[in-house]
Amino acid sequence: DGVVGAKSKNLAGLRGKLPSAVELPPSMSLPFGTFEAVLAASENLQVARQLAATYDQLDEAHPGQKLEECRALVLQLQAPSGLQESLVGAAAVAGVPWPVGADGWEAAFGALKAVWASQYNERSYVSLRKAGLPHSQLCMAVLVQRVVPADYAFVIHTVNPSTNDTSEIYVEMVRGLGETLVGNYSGRALAAVVPKSNLDSPKVVSFFSKSVGLFVPETLIFRSDSNGEDLDGYAGAGLYDSITMHPMYEAEISHSEDALMRDPALRSQVLSAVARLGLDVEQALGSPQDVEGVVEMTSQGLRITVVQTRPQM
Repeated sequence: DGVVGAKSKNLAGLRGKLPSAVELPPSMSLPFGTFEAVLAASENLQVARQLAATYDQLDEAHPGQKLEECRALVLQLQAPSGLQESLVGAAAVAGVPWPVGADGWEAAFGALKAVWASQYNERSYVSLRKAGLPHSQLCMAVLVQRVVPADYAFVIHTVNPSTNDTSEIYVEMVRGLGETLVGNYSGRALAAVVPKSNLDSPKVVSFFSKSVGLFVPETLIFRSDSNGEDLDGYAGAGLYDSITMHPMYEAEISHSEDALMRDPALRSQVLSAVARLGLDVEQALGSPQDVEGVVEMTSQGLRITVVQTRPQM
């Protein structure tokens, strides 16, 4: 505790507690204080002074312009001596496929800085003010993972969010990356309510209708992992950015030939397996969870990977 955020802690807490068929991606975490250490490095003293001055000039009623300037300043940070070597070594120990070459480093460090910069977005600023908390209490760790190639992404709420029924699990699935679930993309996900007492009987409440999916080549993702869940009166979940090292791209999707649309038995099997995973995670961590992951349809069967989980708010 006090070193990384809930995402990193929860993934660590799941290792060895889930069925062997469920995978967890190799991951590493940059702990709280890393951003502050980089900011305090001699290479970045001018940026640090400008950032502090710009933040002090914020207009509480109209903070947008100065916050944008703060984000731009964070993106100007230079890597202090030893940072690259330290990250390469940590990635090797964790099994994270760290990029090679100058271009790979620039892409990775750019994604890392973009996560740090998201501390200065307007949603965070307003939420901190409502909670009566100074920005100095916010800490940002970063969880780094390989993006798992998959056919579907899912989000599981282990308590039905529509009814607050603790006996039901709510599952949503989309083609491609899960950002179309949490972002402002039109259309519906494949969604089902699954009773915990009968996981083999999912009730579908909506079918795929999103016409666009998000995809990315083989890459890493840098996930924001703040201490927001640990601050009294402040719900930090969903306020900060997670950034892929290479940009995501949109592709049109036709669901008419999708296996989960054509085959009701397969659809039920997949939804039940995902719901069962949600229950396993809830029981392993001892509280209702908001679980994100992916499903790969392989010749050997389903391959399910949990990419992150956090307490359901």
